[in-house]
Parts: sequence; C-alpha cells; structure tokens
Amino acid sequence: MAAAELAGLFAVYKPAGVAWGRVRDAVETRLLRELNAAPGRSPRQRVRFLPAPAPGGGGAVELVAARVPVLADHPLVRGPRFRKLKIGAGHRLDVKASGVFVLGIGHGNKLLTELYNCHLTKVYTVGGLFGKATDDFSDTGNLVEKTTFGILTLI
Repeated sequence: MAAAELAGLFAVYKPAGVAWGRVRDAVETRLLRELNAAPGRSPRQRVRFLPAPAPGGGGAVELVAARVPVLADHPLVRGPRFRKLKIGAGHRLDVKASGVFVLGIGHGNKLLTELYNCHLTKVYTVGGLFGKATDDFSDTGNLVEKTTFGILTLI
C-alpha cells in the first residue's frame, strides 16, 4: 500500500498571509490526489454460473462457469482508496510570518517530537517603525500612540 510506505519529515515554505493549517491541508490534498491517481490493483475476479444457450438448441439453457469482476472493487462504488493522511506540523508560524516549517507524515509524526525537543536555533528578522505603537503590536494594527524619536541616532 502506497500510503503505508509514505513516512518521514519534509520542509515546506509558508508565505506571509497564509495560515499554517492551510499549507498543511494543501499538502495533504495534493498527496491524496496523487495517491488516488496512481494505478491500483486490478479488480478481483469471482466465478459465477451464468445462463447460456445449450449446445443442442431448442431453447434449453445451461449454466456455464465464468470469471466476472467483483463490482464492489469498481472505483465508482469503492470511492477513493485514500481519504485521510496523518500530517503533523513541527511548529506553527503566525499568519503574518513567512518561513520554513517542518511537516511529518506517518512515522515522521513521532520524529517531530524528537525534533522539537532538540531546541534547534531559530532566526527571526523583525521590522519595525520607530515612534508608533499599535493595539496589537503589528504593522496593521490600529494606531494608539505616536511620538518623536529624536534621541535615537543612526550608527
């Protein structure tokens, strides 16, 4: 089974303005689409006894053994083979943040805990505007205070 073999960790870039959950869901959707598009096993065959005209004719009917596909294996009856994958995120990025975060799939979800416990170094680049304060401390928040910053000098 292809989904059982699908396990590990991988890095995904998340642009600013997109929630990390939407990125995870997009990765899951794409993987499911490709797994379901892969060729599956051929339908099982069953032996059925079907009526057929007798060789002597005269309207007589006899039963003949025939191999027919099992209709329960038909894709329209069965539906998609893969419906859900366990994909976990190693850490979460805020909607306004952009960067790389780690996703785990299958056994990789257990590895995410070990990766998190390693306390890897993270690098942040922060931008700001001197002299203005907003209600949520972001560049898009409502301005609550404005002041001068003449005491600061450029180096």
